Amino acid sequence: MADDDNRLKELLDGNLSPQEIADDPVLASLAERIYGTDFLDRVGITRGETKRALVEQFSEIDGDDLLIDVLPDGDLPLPMPEDMPPNPSYDDVAEQSSGRSIVHTLRMIGGSIGLIAVISNLFYGFGNFLSVCATEVHSTCGESLKLNWVEFHRMDEHIAWSPTGSIGIPDVIIALICIACIVKGLRGRN
Repeated sequence: MADDDNRLKELLDGNLSPQEIADDPVLASLAERIYGTDFLDRVGITRGETKRALVEQFSEIDGDDLLIDVLPDGDLPLPMPEDMPPNPSYDDVAEQSSGRSIVHTLRMIGGSIGLIAVISNLFYGFGNFLSVCATEVHSTCGESLKLNWVEFHRMDEHIAWSPTGSIGIPDVIIALICIACIVKGLRGRN
């Protein structure tokens, strides 16, 4: 056994010649596994020869001797059940995997608030909440109550207001962005 360990150490250190590797089918098989088939090709060892020699060597062993492990001498302590870590419970695993991060929660809340704002502006109108419109400024003050999103900074002019129920491109875009935020928040996990 000690001789085999020395041979393996020499293989790993690169101190064996290609002929020595080819003569020992176990070392050739190990060299193929460690260094790859390109290594065997470069040093001139064919895989067919090493596999045949390995099969022949192991076919000489009777029965189940291949399954016997050689245990080192010595008193190795065996692990006791109390030394093992506790098994995780299903509740611990479920708590860790079901929580959402704060970013996903904020994304859902922001998307929901934005969608509610778009819908309420479309069908009720922000003009009912905001009292920035005076009849002296423009004549459609009491009639046009929906705020146009693109012109929100000009609320004291008639161009910022349109009749409720009229859907514009900015309304659709903002609603789609809010829905996308809600979906991303729902799909996101820790």
